[in-house]
Amino acid sequence: MRAYFGVCGIGMGHAARSSLVLRALMERGWDVAVSSYGEGMEYLEALGIPVNRVNPVSYGVLPDGKVSIKMTIFRNLYLPLKVSLQTAREFSSISCFDPSVVVSDTRVSTIAAAKALGYPVALILNQFNVLVEYHKYEALVEIVESGAQVVTKFWEMADRIVVPDFPPPYTISKMNLAMSDVARSKSTFVGPLLQAPRGDLPTMEEVRRRYGIPEDRPLVFAHISGPRLERLVLAERLAKIARSLDGYFFVITLAEPKSPEVKREGNVLLMGWAEDPDELYAASDVVVSRSGHGSIGRALMFGRPMILIPIRAHGEQKSNADSIARHGAGIVLDEERLSEETLGSALKEVLGDESYLKSALFFKRMLEGLDPVKATVSIIEGLARKL
Repeated sequence: MRAYFGVCGIGMGHAARSSLVLRALMERGWDVAVSSYGEGMEYLEALGIPVNRVNPVSYGVLPDGKVSIKMTIFRNLYLPLKVSLQTAREFSSISCFDPSVVVSDTRVSTIAAAKALGYPVALILNQFNVLVEYHKYEALVEIVESGAQVVTKFWEMADRIVVPDFPPPYTISKMNLAMSDVARSKSTFVGPLLQAPRGDLPTMEEVRRRYGIPEDRPLVFAHISGPRLERLVLAERLAKIARSLDGYFFVITLAEPKSPEVKREGNVLLMGWAEDPDELYAASDVVVSRSGHGSIGRALMFGRPMILIPIRAHGEQKSNADSIARHGAGIVLDEERLSEETLGSALKEVLGDESYLKSALFFKRMLEGLDPVKATVSIIEGLARKL
């Protein structure tokens, strides 16, 4: 059997979840080929997975890390041309590889090329409708949202849709999954696609000794993910605020594989890259992070309550964070109002109210009863067998 994967390269979340399915298929004897771009491509290549590079697409971001509606439109004035070039490249790569099935993680060009060639397609997707959190420029928002409706028509062309989220009514991306009847009939909620933690994680006491964390201070683990600029902006600001909250100990990681630098200033340990973030998740009392789907899923895998700081004007992250707040597993902070007072108050509330921990542990137990990778592989194999 042969599978061709087209993986969205914005940030590392899409690549991280797709890599789990890729590895599972390879372990079962499948031949695979992959295309991607940007940080997703770098992530996959770091795992030793060869990647065919395609032209990148992305949204616009201001220097302070806020999503810019104007820059998004300007950067994508030639989006139809970019997607056409991507599709042409995918058409050539897919036809040369001649797969049994094509898998797209969010990529429209992969679906368009595969369907034009007559191959079955499985789509991995946790955002079916694009939400724009920008109330200042209503006319521009309408342009972006109208363009996004075109994208959903391509997503509907997939033969099966794998939603890497908890089944309803506990779906984290619920607000991003306003599906048509056609799409819903093809969809399966398999649970978050996450790497299972290893079974020999050190104890909390061992982790604290290894990192020099005082036993009398709650451990706040801030594993900052997302696109590079948004990561760096938040990490720098968070580190500055954290130094004033000396009743806690903060470990802040930047998810920068090429940056092994470690800095310690008082109650803050700033790391470019954590070789084993799972041990820090397991030892933490609370997790502070962006509200990307993968980041939330990772914290819930360890049953850790969260303080979520969505990328500004990022509709998907805002709705994910609001969902966690509604389920009682965390608190949402507006980055524009992030300060010593707001973060300190949020930490005090989350750590002082056991209901946040209980809600997070509920999701942990639910995830333990799911096998998202196995379910996804089964769907892909089912499509391949129909040939």
